[in-house]
Amino acid sequence: MSGRAPDEWLAVVGLGRLGAAVAGRLVDAGYQVSGFDVSAAATAHADAMGVRTGDSCAAAVRGAATVITVLPDATVVASVAPEILAAMEPDACWLEMSSSHPEVTRALAADAERRGLALLDVPVAGGVAGAERGVLTVMAAGPAPLLERARPVLEVFGKRIIHVSERPGDGDIAKTINNLLAAANLAAASEGLALGLAEGLDVEVLLEVVNAGSGTSFATTAQIPGFALEGRYTARFTVGQYAKDAQVALDLAGRRGMNPAMLTRARDLWQVLADDGHADDDYTRITPLVAGAAGVEWPAPRTEEA
Repeated sequence: MSGRAPDEWLAVVGLGRLGAAVAGRLVDAGYQVSGFDVSAAATAHADAMGVRTGDSCAAAVRGAATVITVLPDATVVASVAPEILAAMEPDACWLEMSSSHPEVTRALAADAERRGLALLDVPVAGGVAGAERGVLTVMAAGPAPLLERARPVLEVFGKRIIHVSERPGDGDIAKTINNLLAAANLAAASEGLALGLAEGLDVEVLLEVVNAGSGTSFATTAQIPGFALEGRYTARFTVGQYAKDAQVALDLAGRRGMNPAMLTRARDLWQVLADDGHADDDYTRITPLVAGAAGVEWPAPRTEEA
């Protein structure tokens, strides 16, 4: 990557798959990056990438002009927030990138403001591979001047930065709705293909038909051909994470008195798979799992003839 990074420290709290990819991009861009993760393996991996790791959130955050959190869920974010806020430098900016809950994000933004700090809600879409290639979509929510301040950092790993609104938490809402729709779409496509297999159709021919017609979608053009048909389940996002994000969106709907029946059915399918021991499986495994539940066998990857 070209261009000189500002002479400032950035901190990344949460060095799992996505956090490590973000930290790696920042290091490659020339930033000085500190970091923290509770996992020894994640910490060692980050060390090898050039991240200066500490033994606590506070140690990583202290001295950083920008703090980025990439954590599993709202519960974890809320649990480490007091330590992060207490250690942040005056006028530092917190980029909250976790798949969190809007109410948690809004409460933390208010707390940060009371302390003279700033929090920008910046969940992302595009997965680990998108972060590694610097092509994530960033769903930013917060004051426009704060977004402009953070933009040079966000552009290191994000290709498209969408300003959702001025209100922190709205990025979380957009992200969870996106993931709920994606989960529903992939679940429906998987069930449709299972039906075709049960009726004796060739799944690749069926996908060709669907993708030439009005049933086409990202699931049928990219996710299923690129992963399930290849027998390559390496998207690096899990069944359990999809179930969790879907539940956050449905919690919001419930508080509005809404009962989105189709989306609830999709959430139920993902949750059943998670409860049946597949929570840590790559989410792209849903297609053969749905086929198996329907009593049909998902085809093995075809090998090219010599």
